[in-house]
Amino acid sequence: MNSMIPEELNFLYRVLSAIGPNLKDFVLVGGFASFFYQFHERARSAKIAPLLTYDIDLASEAKVSLRGRKSVHQSLLEMGLREEFTGNCNPPLVKYFPKDKKPNMGVEFLTPLHGSEVKRGKFDITQEIQLGLSAQKLRFLDLLLRHPWKMNTSSVQGLENLPNLVVRTPHPSMFIMQKILISERRADKNRNKDFAYIYQTLVYFREDLKSLADEYEMLIDNREWKKWYRNFMKLSKEIFGTPQRDGPIEGSKILDHVTPEMISALVNRFISFCPKI
Repeated sequence: MNSMIPEELNFLYRVLSAIGPNLKDFVLVGGFASFFYQFHERARSAKIAPLLTYDIDLASEAKVSLRGRKSVHQSLLEMGLREEFTGNCNPPLVKYFPKDKKPNMGVEFLTPLHGSEVKRGKFDITQEIQLGLSAQKLRFLDLLLRHPWKMNTSSVQGLENLPNLVVRTPHPSMFIMQKILISERRADKNRNKDFAYIYQTLVYFREDLKSLADEYEMLIDNREWKKWYRNFMKLSKEIFGTPQRDGPIEGSKILDHVTPEMISALVNRFISFCPKI
């Protein structure tokens, strides 16, 4: 697949810059997180083209304080974005797009889902995290907010000449775990791309697998997260255990010059370092 083009990177930068003082409250998740990983100081160069993404996903806690004089919602509207609403939930699911759809990219906000998606007979899948700003609630998103890394946009190729912004990205271990846990809930297209993101992330940190796996130790003392971790280990083996499983086969269809054998071998090497409970 193609790597990021300047127009898309510039749009991402404009969105992050518009959020301004509130940027510290969000974690850049999804495909852009995996894209940023290649520029981290612990990453190693890879002979794979980073996957292309058209979504800017920003995750936060359930409430985001107002920093400065403008809300995030106001700032995005003032930079020329418009809202598109979907669903019958309250508040509705919302995504922000450029008015002329150039580039054809959207901005979406996410927050952790706790408990059932249905409460008192109604869907409870959105949350107003700041005045005028609603976020979609997602299961396992808590993981992406746990010990995030800080990265400088000045280290990202294509953004190095712009004023630096400090962006938080998920810890790669948590990024991988969350992708595997949500795989059962994802449509095939998104699910298969997630398999490719997992391999891409591990390639960048292939010399640091043991250190990444050790990060899971902190989950074991939490009863609920320990349950998630056990399910993560089980699903990892079911999805990537052999080159004939869905993860390696579908991921290799998305990544150029990558075989199912390569994907299965790297994921299983990472899993071999994970704590046994």
